[in-house]
Amino acid sequence: MAVVTESVQRGKRAKQPTWVWLMTLTSNQGLCVYCAVAPSTTLDHEEPVADNGADVWWNFLPACKPCNDWKGKRTAMEWLIDQKLHREQPTVGFDTRRMPLRMFHGFEERVSRTRREIREASRRDWFRHHYGDVHHKNKAEMLEYLQACRGELSGYPHLPWTTPNVYVSAAAICTRRMCCGYWHPQARNLNAVILTDDQHMAFSKVAFSEGVSEGDLAAKLIVAYLMSGERKIGQ
Repeated sequence: MAVVTESVQRGKRAKQPTWVWLMTLTSNQGLCVYCAVAPSTTLDHEEPVADNGADVWWNFLPACKPCNDWKGKRTAMEWLIDQKLHREQPTVGFDTRRMPLRMFHGFEERVSRTRREIREASRRDWFRHHYGDVHHKNKAEMLEYLQACRGELSGYPHLPWTTPNVYVSAAAICTRRMCCGYWHPQARNLNAVILTDDQHMAFSKVAFSEGVSEGDLAAKLIVAYLMSGERKIGQ
C-alpha cells in the first residue's frame, strides 16, 4: 500500500511528536537497525533530508548516533552499496571504513523488516492512542518516556496491538484487549483484592506465561470457581 505524501514537509526538519519517537525507537526490539547492537536513540531519515527526504514517520528508522553519523547523507541502500564496493576495492574510498561482518550480513533484511514494522497501522495507532497526549521538552525527557514505554511493553505477555479490540469506537482511543479491555461493555472492576507481594508476583507470572492479562486470568479463575461442584452461575 502506498504511503500518502501530500502536504508532507520535505528538505527540512521539524520537531516530531513524542509518540512518533517512541514508535520508531521501540521498533527492531529497541536496537539500532544498522548495527543491531546499540540501543536506538535517534530518528534516522532513511531518505536523507539533504536529498529532499520527507520529515515524517514513514521515512524514519531507529538508529544509534554513531551509525546515524556514519550513514550521513545517504539512503540505507546507498550506504550498503558503498560498503559492497568498499569491500571489493578498499583503497578507492567508497566509504570511510569497513562494516563488521555482523553488521553487514542481514543489513538489507533488517532495514526492510523494520520499515514494515513502523508502517504497521495497528502498531502505529497503539502508540498514537497511548502516547499522543505526551509531549517532551527536550531529548533527555524523551528518553525518560522511552524508558517508561519500554517498561510498559515488557510487562505484556505479547504485543498489545496484536490482540482484538473489545469495543468499536469512533473516538481516537485504544480498545485492545491486552491493555485497554476495560472498554468492554461487560468489563468489571474488582476492588480490594488483597494479596501478599509474593502472591501477586506469582499471579502475574502465571498470567504472563499463559499470554493473558491479569484481568482475563482472574475472570477465568472466577468462572471456573463458579462452575465447580454445586457453585453454578446464578445460584
